[in-house]
Amino acid sequence: MTVYADTPRWPRHGTLWGHLISDASLEELHQAAARAGLPPRSFDLDHYDWPAAAGEALREVGVRFVDDGALTRILIASGLRIRLRDRPAARARRSAEQAAALGLDPVPRDLIVGLLGHVDPLPEQPGGYRLTRDDPDRPARIEAHDAAGRREAQEMLERLDALARVAGTGRFVGQVMDAPPDRR
Repeated sequence: MTVYADTPRWPRHGTLWGHLISDASLEELHQAAARAGLPPRSFDLDHYDWPAAAGEALREVGVRFVDDGALTRILIASGLRIRLRDRPAARARRSAEQAAALGLDPVPRDLIVGLLGHVDPLPEQPGGYRLTRDDPDRPARIEAHDAAGRREAQEMLERLDALARVAGTGRFVGQVMDAPPDRR
């Protein structure tokens, strides 16, 4: 079993990003990412996104660097790959499972309970929002384009906190992205 990375070349948040994968298991991938100091939030269904500054830490934990094409072939051969066209359905399944575990209904577009993984970016739609709380002792971060989105995010956070209290976990930790249906 081996963990592989490609060369960071995708710009976002002021740096270049690469991908980190396993040829055998997500457990192995999570362990290597943790040893290299990657935040759990950088996991994305079948890989980790990693910033260029983490390259040396990845080398130190034994990650093998390969080109983009080889990385894709290894991920496909591993059986862990979630194809681009299947990613929305995979996110919807994850969200439905995690919402059911919380007792949350209706299910938002994208939901992660806990610190492992990230939801899709903030949608451009009016009323859309994305909220994140990584620490129960700190306020949630809310991203929204308008007052309706901020209001929806705050209402969702209150519901999630109430469900977390019922479950005995205190306050919600995780991420949610949602928006009203696009009526265009």
